[in-house]
Amino acid sequence: YLIYLSVRRGLKPLDNLAAEVAARSPENLSALQPQAGPLETQPLVQALNSLLDRLASALDNERRFTADAAHELRTPLAALKIQAQVALATTDQGKSRHALTQVLASADRTTRLIEQLLRLARLDPLQAPPNPASVDLPQIATSAVEDMRGLAAARQQQLRLALPAAPVAVTGDADLLAAALRNLIENAVRYTPDGSTITVSVDSNGPPGLVVTDDGPGVPPDELQRLVERFYRGRDVEAEGSGLGLAIVRRIAELHGARLEVGNLPAGGFSAGLRW
Repeated sequence: YLIYLSVRRGLKPLDNLAAEVAARSPENLSALQPQAGPLETQPLVQALNSLLDRLASALDNERRFTADAAHELRTPLAALKIQAQVALATTDQGKSRHALTQVLASADRTTRLIEQLLRLARLDPLQAPPNPASVDLPQIATSAVEDMRGLAAARQQQLRLALPAAPVAVTGDADLLAAALRNLIENAVRYTPDGSTITVSVDSNGPPGLVVTDDGPGVPPDELQRLVERFYRGRDVEAEGSGLGLAIVRRIAELHGARLEVGNLPAGGFSAGLRW
């Protein structure tokens, strides 16, 4: 009987811990109170608190993401509805056709925003690239430039490619790196004037880099640090966009042990790229 009492007394901290966890609501993710018991139970409490902290952070990110998505989708959906109402209300074929064209444009913008949101939702939980392998950066750059030539040509922009003589490779996911570079090129196309020159280069001098530069007006210095914030598009930006492109690039860079570098060029223009 004395042995039984001793065992029960020794297990009492675990019973208390189990009771505290069982009594909690799903919304209560605050840290568990340290148990005044054997030292052997403390690693368990610390591990549970670490798990609760990660769960709380994940839920906070999910709530913030959902709120941001709902806020950002409200505007293009409202524009869709207004243009559709105009098309239904008018008997003028020219006005109706113009309204329907705007409906298609709004649908395209909404589709792109949703795609960007879904991509961020897939990237946020990752701790590492999903399919790591050796990635040839010049090949990534060449493919991305070919994919984006049509978009640049529509604005009479020159899209140039600058590759090193020697091969440059990093370990990562080729699809994610290609998506990041396409986002950088698309940003340059959207936010520089018609007729600009955009250069995509692979840097092999020192740490490897994928860099996109342009000869546009650049960005106000006080806005540089905010460019990577989700949904931030700048005070005076008139070009269409979701404000998610650089946020996606930064997340892809983090997964690859790289960093996103943005800045104005001394001679004018803007530079954005991944640097390992």
